[in-house]
Amino acid sequence: MMLLFEFRKSFRSWLNFTIGLLLTFTIFASFFDFFREDAALMDQLLQNFPEEFRAAFGFANVNLSEVEGYLSFIISYIVLVGAVYGMKLGVGLLSAEPREKTSDFLLSKPVRRWEIVAAKLEIALILLVAQALALFTLGLAEIKIIIKQPIDVGIFALLVFAMLLVQLFFLGIGSVVAAAASKIKSIMPVALGIVFFFFIIELVNESLHLKELTYLTPFAYFKGSSILTLRHYEWPLLAIDLTIFVVATGLSFWIYQRKDFHAV
Repeated sequence: MMLLFEFRKSFRSWLNFTIGLLLTFTIFASFFDFFREDAALMDQLLQNFPEEFRAAFGFANVNLSEVEGYLSFIISYIVLVGAVYGMKLGVGLLSAEPREKTSDFLLSKPVRRWEIVAAKLEIALILLVAQALALFTLGLAEIKIIIKQPIDVGIFALLVFAMLLVQLFFLGIGSVVAAAASKIKSIMPVALGIVFFFFIIELVNESLHLKELTYLTPFAYFKGSSILTLRHYEWPLLAIDLTIFVVATGLSFWIYQRKDFHAV
């Protein structure tokens, strides 16, 4: 019952973001012919920009005239939008009841606090996996219809599910923020602020090339150029990403168990 309620409450937001991701993919995919036909001109134009700029915006170390290279460029923007949704979902997990002043009503039900958090996390995971699968499935269809070029399905899967892995990072961080905060009046400013904080760290990382900064931002964990070169994720960075998700969600359980809620 709780799962169904949470699903209904979150579905509209999920649908809006998923449609937004697919529209972004469609718009970028429609420009592939332009990039392929004028690859030399684009290459010459991009050489005028600093390497840090090209790396930050997905142009470095990829060939935009090839399908895989162009898709890795598209996915870098898809990941950013997906990260905002993951963070929004994480912050919204445990902040809804305090914001709507229904915490005392929920906690008066015959359900344990850890079960509340578990149900909310379960729905969040279902929504994120469904979003990634929708993007993967419909993205492949759009590649056939719009780009009309053969594609390595395995590489495309790695690129798409990199978004899911980044979303898990922000889902965990968001759940801790929601559990720790007494009340969050508006979710989106918090979600945008935290996501762009980590994105700015990635921009600085691309400029300074400090390996230490790589470990601080999930946007550095699953770069398209690295996926195309290695044909797999970098295992240490994947482990860091999943560890942060597990630790953060565990911490949100712990905080929520001990949190005081004010009766209305």
